[in-house]
Amino acid sequence: MRKALTFVLVALLLMSTFMVASCSKGGSSSSSGSQAKTPAKEKVKIQIMVGFGTGTDPSQIAVHEELQAEFNNTVGKEKGIEIEFLTVPYSDAATKFTTLVAAGMTPDICGPVGVMGVAQFIDEWLDLTPYIEKDKIDLSVYDDQLVESNRYNVDGQSKLVGLPIGYYPSALFYNEDIYDRAGLDYPPEEWGTADWTYDKLYEQARQMTLDMWGSDANDPDFDMDNVVQYGYDGTDWSPWRAWVGKFFDENGKSVALGMTDDYKTATMNSPEWVRAFAELERMIYKEKVRPRSDAAAGASLFGDADPLGSNRLGVWETFSWMSYAFESWDANFSWNIGAIPSMDGHVVSATNIDTFVMCRSAKHPDEAWEVYKWLFSDKVYSRLNHNYGGIPAMKNLQAQWLDEQKAERPNINWQVLLDAGAYADNPNNESWVPGYSEVWNEMEFAMASIISGLYDTPEQVAEDLNDEVQDILDEYWASK
Repeated sequence: MRKALTFVLVALLLMSTFMVASCSKGGSSSSSGSQAKTPAKEKVKIQIMVGFGTGTDPSQIAVHEELQAEFNNTVGKEKGIEIEFLTVPYSDAATKFTTLVAAGMTPDICGPVGVMGVAQFIDEWLDLTPYIEKDKIDLSVYDDQLVESNRYNVDGQSKLVGLPIGYYPSALFYNEDIYDRAGLDYPPEEWGTADWTYDKLYEQARQMTLDMWGSDANDPDFDMDNVVQYGYDGTDWSPWRAWVGKFFDENGKSVALGMTDDYKTATMNSPEWVRAFAELERMIYKEKVRPRSDAAAGASLFGDADPLGSNRLGVWETFSWMSYAFESWDANFSWNIGAIPSMDGHVVSATNIDTFVMCRSAKHPDEAWEVYKWLFSDKVYSRLNHNYGGIPAMKNLQAQWLDEQKAERPNINWQVLLDAGAYADNPNNESWVPGYSEVWNEMEFAMASIISGLYDTPEQVAEDLNDEVQDILDEYWASK
């Protein structure tokens, strides 16, 4: 009896083992006989919003689509990540972004975006410092000034919100034909030469500024209400901070932000700010080398073209993103690029910088960082930079950029733009301050009052501006 029982138990044990083995090979007890499948792990989708700056043209979108497919089929497949570029027209970008954030659908990455776009939504960006330190990202591959332009001190906390994808420095773009007719030496190619000052630039500009009777701005009979050619157009097409950023206090610190380090007290009535307004007044009304914006000054002299493109301007201080006009300039006159002069011993190139930022309220920051690193890998970075037309902030790609420019226009001083990176303004001319948009508008209004002639004195302009900005700061901090 015991043997029979043992036999039955062994048989049952063997049957049980067989059934377990069958299940482990994907067997099923269902009547259909189909195999049970383990659900595939769902990929994390990382959305990259484009629209805060360049990147929205059809040819640029095509490059993004190529990169999207490439990532998804290689790195993304390995890491379980899928990227999607979301392109929004520039005019709709701010509203679209705000709507997505409010709906809990924040994109993971935004870019390319300039300093102004960063500043407008400063609280929405993630500090990249912990990720950079964890992965030991070498920041020395970029120009230091361009990295620091993406570092912000917001409400007492410092954060690095992005790495520079490309930059657009300002320089002097000048009409060689007009210089030649005036018998003048061209602006120097080298930055920081001792004798190249704004006083020297004004001296040249006066000889290139002509009224309809042929008198230049040095002539006592010069008629500033009937000018047919100007010598210098200041920092036209640039914000006020592009000009005031050239002025420094007695400790050698830029006064560009116009407020104390804690952002609580406006200092836009300081001697340095008054001096900046006075210099703007000087170039228009005393040196007479830059147009006013009132009707008597012939504000339409430059027409619909950019100032230099009108062929009625000697030299224009502006950003290198004017490259879209180069072809037109080529067809109408000889032109070149020179270094910006010094102001009281300081040389500053107001600079626009593009970056990519990671969104603080997005749901997948770790995966977004993996995408971010891929975007900033050498080969992808180079393709993105070509796509946006900036100068690469990654130093090992700058020689290649220089060769490409020389191949297309061999007579232009392209090295001037590369060397400008060492003189980039810091704080940047678009840097964040509390009450950003309101403060910006007040500064632009103050600048416009000088250019239009609708002001009493530079001192009064500075005082009025300071009062308005202090009210904005007080309101900002009261809401905290």
